[in-house]
Amino acid sequence: MNEIKIQQLLKEYNLSNLKPLILIYGNEELTKSLFLEKVKSTTASTVFWGDSLDFKTLLNELGTKSLFQTEKTIIVKNFDEFVSNLKKDEIKLFLETLKKVNLPTRFIMVCSFEKIPSTEPYKTITTLADILVSTKLTPSAFYTSIKNKLSRESKKISEEDLKYLVSLLNNDLTLAKNEIEKLLLYTADKDTITKEDIDAVITPKFEDNVFVFLTQFFKKDKTALKTLLNLIENGSHPFEIQSLILYQLEKTLYFKSLIEKGIDQEEAFKTVGITAPIQKSNILNILKVLKEEDLEKLIKGLYTLEIQQKVFFQDPIEKLTEFVVKNLVK
Repeated sequence: MNEIKIQQLLKEYNLSNLKPLILIYGNEELTKSLFLEKVKSTTASTVFWGDSLDFKTLLNELGTKSLFQTEKTIIVKNFDEFVSNLKKDEIKLFLETLKKVNLPTRFIMVCSFEKIPSTEPYKTITTLADILVSTKLTPSAFYTSIKNKLSRESKKISEEDLKYLVSLLNNDLTLAKNEIEKLLLYTADKDTITKEDIDAVITPKFEDNVFVFLTQFFKKDKTALKTLLNLIENGSHPFEIQSLILYQLEKTLYFKSLIEKGIDQEEAFKTVGITAPIQKSNILNILKVLKEEDLEKLIKGLYTLEIQQKVFFQDPIEKLTEFVVKNLVK
């Protein structure tokens, strides 16, 4: 299985050199996005999200031939989520369909895993498709990329402050791109970037920020809306955020039921699978401000929200924002 580094492909972009089937994997989201933007700018493209894509819909898309033989590209993001919902007979039919995909149709499968599974359908896909890998830069390369970016913008920064800035960006190019742009805008009228500028502008990485959002949301703190919009701006999908809210609610209800049975608090946390102090704190705070019926109402609201987005195809960001605002003002 030959792999092509997506960073190199971006420098020498030529879609015609690639097979009709393309599998993209790896943990660097920015280079994936940049490649997909190039694809969408050069061919007519249809984009689906794997966690909400119906099996028959994809088969129809792959099997539909254009009357005028114009080039078309079908892109499935979160392809691994789509695969996880397939039954054994569907996997077989899916692979048979892939073997028939030829130009002018292209099919791009975008996955989130860092290593391709050896099971089907991936085992067969790796024999049919070009494999593009999108990996994170080494810490030193990431540091250099940030330093060079600021230098190109004629910005001065001390070595100490640069290291501090890089540490906040956590080797994430997507986060870095958004945050550096904000920092440059904030310091547009000055030559030197200081630690005070960095603290005023830079938003923490998602893993840290999402727990801040959950804490704010369940406390009905209106700053939760700003945190939510920051999460989305930095590349977090609404479905991912909704899943985390639901996860927190379900864990809280489970924890509450154990406590009511007389189980020790630490033992209850262990049984529920909660180990991080901030998660424990969130659950305890939720139980202070929300009754059981409130928790159940929120869960029902999340399921209704998912139906609006996935069945009636209403805008995911808009509907999640409405859901958050509605529950903050109650």
